[in-house]
Amino acid sequence: MPMYEVESPSFLEIPASLVEQMLQKTNEIGGILQSAIHEINRKRQKFRLQLEQTGLLDNDIRFRNIDQLISGGVDGAYAVDRLLGTDLLFAAAVAVNGMNEENGKRILPSHDVFVNPEKHNPENMIAARAIMVEMEIKLAANAQYDIVYLDGSLTTALIHMYKAISFIETLNTKSSEKIKEDFKDFLISYKKILEFKVTDKYFLGIPKYTSRNDIGKSLHWPENYDDRAILTLILDPGEFTRPKLFTSEEGWHIRLPYEDEELKILMQDVILGIKNLSVIYYKPHSWCPALRIEMPLAIARDERKLDTVLYNIKNQCQTPSIMEPFPLYMADRIAKHMAPAIPAYKQIIMKQMTELSDNNEKDIFFMMHSYRTDGG
Repeated sequence: MPMYEVESPSFLEIPASLVEQMLQKTNEIGGILQSAIHEINRKRQKFRLQLEQTGLLDNDIRFRNIDQLISGGVDGAYAVDRLLGTDLLFAAAVAVNGMNEENGKRILPSHDVFVNPEKHNPENMIAARAIMVEMEIKLAANAQYDIVYLDGSLTTALIHMYKAISFIETLNTKSSEKIKEDFKDFLISYKKILEFKVTDKYFLGIPKYTSRNDIGKSLHWPENYDDRAILTLILDPGEFTRPKLFTSEEGWHIRLPYEDEELKILMQDVILGIKNLSVIYYKPHSWCPALRIEMPLAIARDERKLDTVLYNIKNQCQTPSIMEPFPLYMADRIAKHMAPAIPAYKQIIMKQMTELSDNNEKDIFFMMHSYRTDGG
């Protein structure tokens, strides 16, 4: 059947002429993408030779007699439901088990949530996201797992907090107070994750989306694709790149929601930890893309610890239909279902409002009517 005859629910509400115009471009777009893949495959041996000559290419053949650790994943979600009368802010985070059956130990999931109506503000998303980030970092640092996978880069938490601190400077809302109240615990937890000194727990950041091309820049690879995309095509199963120090163009600086000497010292420690992060790319199986793995330097420079991390990642990627470590897959599944649950949550609120108030039901309906829900 020709592509333009596909009856997809995604197209049902779109004018047929617009669908036709979109589909006319599929051959052109497919050709561009196919050309890029062909170019990388054509230079595959050259790129692999560069990795070998620079000492960056390694494999997991040596992994033997490594203990299976108890693994867990952490992820979160945030949303702002734009109602007629207010913005409903929502943030949540979860920590869930990986595949730990062999250990005979199961740790109950942990979670945290924040919901609050606040005055309309187009930037309320910044506050909701910052609260989610604080929850994620604190849950990860306090999780009972031996190895904790965080969904995303280990640097993005600080980037989001910078934006939030600027946003809440002149605000006096429940969300701004929440960010300030939890900020010290956030920094203490963040420091614990980045240093790998206080505990033997392993903390790893694994971003699904990345635009980093540090290896590509140094080896003069095509600029159209990032390192993860190219390495997915040129690494064999079981191969990984040796740890490289994390490089960033971000201007890391001390920025606090309020003046406090202890917070200043903690922020300095966090920034130092970020500057000492290491990065590797690992393709554990043929069905997996290359995973970008960010970790503290103390793990990366200890061969035994590095082998332990990679061995456990390999074991958490056993299912061909899941192209990421299982703990992150489970955490992501829960996180993705949080925001879609808001309409049902709102229905319960409306029901309680009608039962507890003399207000006209029509007024409640108008004020609770949602025009748009933004989130991530």
